[in-house]
Amino acid sequence: MHIHVSGIEYGPRGERRHLMLTDSDFNYVEFLSALKDWGVKGLVICESPDPEEDALMLQRVYREL
Repeated sequence: MHIHVSGIEYGPRGERRHLMLTDSDFNYVEFLSALKDWGVKGLVICESPDPEEDALMLQRVYREL
């Protein structure tokens, strides 16, 4: 599976900008838990303003599950 992930700020016309995951309402822990529970294999692309920081955080949380 190929997935792009980031927090998103929405406005009246839809998506306005990408946010850091911790600054958004995206439940990334549940997302990662579902990936792990279902044994999903593939690639997760982080599109946050600081993709390295969020990618490392996602990796840490995934490994802790």
